[in-house]
Amino acid sequence: MHELQIPNGYFHLWQMYLSEQGIDLATLDFLQADEKKHLIEILSQPIDTQSSYFFFHQLIEKTKQVLDCPQIVFEMAEYVRPEHFGVLGYMASRSTTVAEALQNIMRFSRLVIDGDEVIPMQMRLKGEYVHLIWPFHHEKYILINEFTNALMMHLARKIVPPNQFPLHAVRFAHAPQMAMYHYQKFYDCEVSFHQPQYSFVLASAGLNLKIQQADPSLMQLLVKQAEEAIASKPRYETIAQRLHLIVAEYLKLKQQAPKIEELTQELHISTRTLQRQLSDLQTSFKKIVEIERMKRCEFLLESQMPFSEIAMHLGYSDQSALTRAYKAFSGQTLLEKKQKLKST
Repeated sequence: MHELQIPNGYFHLWQMYLSEQGIDLATLDFLQADEKKHLIEILSQPIDTQSSYFFFHQLIEKTKQVLDCPQIVFEMAEYVRPEHFGVLGYMASRSTTVAEALQNIMRFSRLVIDGDEVIPMQMRLKGEYVHLIWPFHHEKYILINEFTNALMMHLARKIVPPNQFPLHAVRFAHAPQMAMYHYQKFYDCEVSFHQPQYSFVLASAGLNLKIQQADPSLMQLLVKQAEEAIASKPRYETIAQRLHLIVAEYLKLKQQAPKIEELTQELHISTRTLQRQLSDLQTSFKKIVEIERMKRCEFLLESQMPFSEIAMHLGYSDQSALTRAYKAFSGQTLLEKKQKLKST
């Protein structure tokens, strides 16, 4: 597994935020010596390079506790600039329309957040609205979703005509991380949680909004730079990793696992070829489905959903079938796991 990478610009934004609070990096006493050293190394690198998300997560959590500021992601977002997203931030701010900016974001998203668990944002038109969607992977990525969402929306409002950004709703796959008041104040639209996937819902008419600092000539250079940067990135996703993500999506959105034939059509390979490739990686389609079923089961166990409903959501014939499968997979009963999750 390749650790999730985020822009060094996020660390620079954190430093800017602390500076605005009158806090100097040299005086920070909540970071250990090795953490300070690592942070200084990151801040000395180009702003558009990438560093560890998990170190950033640790940094934000400590800052949040010390400042007693659960809404820190929204306060930091107030200071965001295009450069904090690297070349992609400049591309968004120099695109001609909102639609062009979104197309660039989807095409070059790896320049901002990169890792083998990342699935790029997708755009779907539903009636009068456009839905920008991406999946939920794990609780450890809640912060990066909240943080990046806030930065994107605040930057978007800066680069389109005042008060015209067409945001209709924001939907989170996770639970609220702070009082609802903070979400509603920041986004100023419908905000909901515990959704099957993350999404921004925009009025489709707003896609034609002109961006105030559009620069078509500069955009040609930026696109070329972005293409070269993407081409230099390693391709480290295996077919097994890709299948894990697709199966997880099926379980969340369709409440059932896909058939192998469905995936071979989507991947444009034969069933026999897929099975051979998985065998070379010492796994199988059946193993991948079962692992993702169990991961989804543990996520649903944290809710108040009865075991019988969880079984139905995962495509088992009944609660007993799920109970046997989970016991074989983890060595624990469903009740034992549910009680353990409550105590953590």
